[in-house]
Amino acid sequence: MADQRTVIVTGYGAWAKTAENPAAMVLRALADLRWSACRFVPIEVPVRTSGLTEIVEDALLTHRPDIWLGLGVAPETTAIHGEIVGINCRDFDVPDNDGVTLEGAPVIEDGEDAYFATLPVRGIVAAVKDAGIPAAVSYSAGTHLCNQMLYTSLHLIRRHDLQTRCGFMHVPYTPEFAVGLADAEKVRPSMALPLMVEAARIAVEVSLEALGAEAGEDVGAVSVAGE
Repeated sequence: MADQRTVIVTGYGAWAKTAENPAAMVLRALADLRWSACRFVPIEVPVRTSGLTEIVEDALLTHRPDIWLGLGVAPETTAIHGEIVGINCRDFDVPDNDGVTLEGAPVIEDGEDAYFATLPVRGIVAAVKDAGIPAAVSYSAGTHLCNQMLYTSLHLIRRHDLQTRCGFMHVPYTPEFAVGLADAEKVRPSMALPLMVEAARIAVEVSLEALGAEAGEDVGAVSVAGE
């Protein structure tokens, strides 16, 4: 339908710590849902600091989404994390897929120090917790590619004067990946994939409902399981 809102969800693919990235797994499962109240656009993103700006800018200007939600894995997290802020800093010793490491490099030269997420993060976290899924508001998205995605998307939305509401969600490892780690004697936190998928679906639903409420609309159900 012409009046449907457009939702972009991004998820990072394989990288040094995750051969099968849970973020990409969640993204694929979301794409298998039947979305009734929005046009859903999934984008799997390579774990490369170089070229991310171009990927995000192209997607924003091509689709001009109402909602942009990034997904990434946080290896030691015990819950879904809704990120509040992205900072203008890249600092990581775990290399990206090009072998790049960085120390204190800006995401955007001469960019703002930080941008706050514009999705209803606290409402999303509350709804996820109400569904029985561990979740928390986070005030640091780190300084790796997940933070870069949040900062870059917010920066470009402002640069192009778009009305897109934007945020980022960190997910834990899956149990299968945690069990298969080389240092298997160390217990790693994890979460079942269906719970992470439901949390991301709720994040989209809450975001759509917030937009609808502002516009005086009745959003209704936003997705059902695909057949």
